Amino acid sequence: MANRLEHETSAYLRQHAQQPVDWYPWGEEALAKARSEDKPIFLSIGYSACHWCHVMAHETFDDAEVAGILSENFVAVKVDREERPDLDQIYMLSCQFLTGSGGWPLSVFITPEGLPFFAGTYFPKQSSDKLKIPGFIEILHYLSEHWRTERTALVANGEKVVDLLRSQLQIPAVDEVLSVDLLGSAAEHLSENFDSENGGFGGAPKFPTPHQLLFLLRWHQRSGSDIALSMVEKTLDKMAAGGIFDHLGGGFHRYSVDGKWLIPHFEKMLYDQAMMALVYTEAFNISGKKLYSEVAASIFAYVERDLQGEKGLFYAAQDADSDGVEGAFYVWSKDQIKSELGEFAGEIFCRHYGVDEAGNFPEIEASSVLHLPDDVEGQDSADLVDRLAADREKLFAARLRRTAPFIDEKIVTAWNGLMIVALARAATVFANPAYLQTAETAAFALQAAAGRDEDRLQRLAGQSNSTPAFLDDYAYLIWGLIEIDRAGGDPCFRQWAAKLAVSVNDLFWDNQGERFFYSGSDAEALIARNLELHDGVLPGSNSVMIANLLQLAAKEGNPELMAQAEKVLGRCAGSAAKTPLLYLHYLTVLGDYLP
Repeated sequence: MANRLEHETSAYLRQHAQQPVDWYPWGEEALAKARSEDKPIFLSIGYSACHWCHVMAHETFDDAEVAGILSENFVAVKVDREERPDLDQIYMLSCQFLTGSGGWPLSVFITPEGLPFFAGTYFPKQSSDKLKIPGFIEILHYLSEHWRTERTALVANGEKVVDLLRSQLQIPAVDEVLSVDLLGSAAEHLSENFDSENGGFGGAPKFPTPHQLLFLLRWHQRSGSDIALSMVEKTLDKMAAGGIFDHLGGGFHRYSVDGKWLIPHFEKMLYDQAMMALVYTEAFNISGKKLYSEVAASIFAYVERDLQGEKGLFYAAQDADSDGVEGAFYVWSKDQIKSELGEFAGEIFCRHYGVDEAGNFPEIEASSVLHLPDDVEGQDSADLVDRLAADREKLFAARLRRTAPFIDEKIVTAWNGLMIVALARAATVFANPAYLQTAETAAFALQAAAGRDEDRLQRLAGQSNSTPAFLDDYAYLIWGLIEIDRAGGDPCFRQWAAKLAVSVNDLFWDNQGERFFYSGSDAEALIARNLELHDGVLPGSNSVMIANLLQLAAKEGNPELMAQAEKVLGRCAGSAAKTPLLYLHYLTVLGDYLP
């Protein structure tokens, strides 16, 4: 029997609609039930393409015993982080304060008033000695007992977290000179964290960080630093050769579980495609390296083939799993390849894409993630290049016979804005008007989806009951509209960008802090109002808005916009000087501002 999530618009919520857990979507009904029955809320936040969300769903939430304990002692609430990033940000910070780490699925226990008092991420039904984490049933029993006997302490713990949240989100400005020295210091910090063997920064798991690479490219252009350029090229080369890149279908998986870019978590996110396409485009523009143009083209081809809807807008994500197995759509055994290509051609292909009898993907016996090993010779031979290209097409066609991973067809305004940025920039760099046309089609569709009130965007374009848009939705879309204008597109988009900037000031401007809040003034009141100042997986939305204001001020000849941009630049300078690796997009914008 289906639960309340059956009729939700979120694909992630609907994935839990047949579970025995008495799930509620976030809203007044759930909060009122918690208050009236004097129960704490179990808040579970994830997204449709999240592998570990699927694991916890099957291991834990499909279980009748778990469902019974939850129903008796808690109000269970499901949230799609992509629809409600405001909730996700607040409670992810809470989890980090409580545990020192975070991730998805996010599992938070809160009071009926929203105070978080216990948090974690993935929990199996029973405790796991291997993973060194307690079992979910154990946690439920522990917390339900303490809710009855030690509630004062739990509430006090939640109040301390909220105090930390509010202090963290209201970071005071620190005087700092806006100088090129800030940029040079950040470049040095990146160099210290650089993986000289594999590219990228830090160890496993390893995420693509395009905004870090974009900063280094700009620093190279300003300073002439060959080290900065070599870090970018090493990283882009290694990622393009690694298993994190889909060598048959194009596009990048979300991250690699190892430090060598070899074994990915296989979900593909629209925002990653946009930012990766942008950084490969910019790297080609500087280096002229053919590989980078080819990778960018393959990303755009994947997005237009698999993630583009009928109206020209772009879907949010493609799952990691198919037939319940992560990576099953993407990996190959040596026998499978030889069956498709023949013995001789198959042997050559396997040698060049790192496939052997043992395999490198332990989840599926004798299967491998395709990649380009460093020690393969002759890859530049024209005949071999043509042969491998033809064989990739054959294997891609064979892969289409498999069960394809689920595609989440939600249209996130922010991520569509980023895709428009990448397409419009590529149209200029590659002199390809088709990219500009695709960008304009998406922009027109977003404008049409907004309807009469085109300046009050929705988080999910074209969805009448969507949450109102957040700062990143506005900031990334305005960025995309400006890029269309820079590429010679329809001038109506610059006009719309200017109108949206007015709305941003009306809805998000913090008069006291002289920065932009993440949630609008008309948004649901939560335990804290977030400020997205530093970068995360994506560039910080305040930094993007600074760049937008600077561009619009120059285009429109508007000194008020320039003054506002300079205020936010000044407000963030102290934090950027203290923790430069968290403010690299801000520093990229600062570099564009400074003479």
